[in-house]
Amino acid sequence: MCLWSEPSGIRIVPAGTSSSGSHFSATYLNGTAYTEIRRFVVIGEGYGNSICSPIYTYGGQATLKPNLPDVQQHAIIHTSRQPPPEKFSYDDTGTLVKENLEKEPIRVINEQADEEGDLGAFSRINYSKIYTVEHYVRVLNIGKVHPMSMASLEKNSFFNRRANEPPQPPRGNSSKASSKGSKSSSSKRGGSSKSSRKGQETSNG
Repeated sequence: MCLWSEPSGIRIVPAGTSSSGSHFSATYLNGTAYTEIRRFVVIGEGYGNSICSPIYTYGGQATLKPNLPDVQQHAIIHTSRQPPPEKFSYDDTGTLVKENLEKEPIRVINEQADEEGDLGAFSRINYSKIYTVEHYVRVLNIGKVHPMSMASLEKNSFFNRRANEPPQPPRGNSSKASSKGSKSSSSKRGGSSKSSRKGQETSNG
């Protein structure tokens, strides 16, 4: 877990304001960045950095967040002994909508006794994204992936994404997924970056 900043995209938010736990600030060339507490799972180690997949709650909506792509590249990640139930809601017609996640939940052994170490019911690991966290960044270890979940974490990590799992459009959108670059999806991506720290929360090098 660490303080994380990244560009806010085309979203127009006044600098100096906060929204849903994120703080927005002005950057060079009139850009805007947002900063928030971000949780990660280490899936590999580079030279002086860790390669990670992020954990999101999507504002408590889990993968039912509107227009969320790559839903099936997510999995429940939890610090409870048993995985929490998937989130559900009802659409405008009263139809029940479920997450229906296909990947196995990932259990984390909690190493923090307070709420900072509790992933809650709506945390989801997003295997479709990777971030590089430098080892000089100040972080807080909240736990380690349970040994029984390591096989699933390794199988589903971005490095091992299968060719038959192309990028997915958001729910309700056209099933047309961009094929740009899909030919390279079956190639090995960083397969040599295995590390004994895999499956841990980011920590200072």
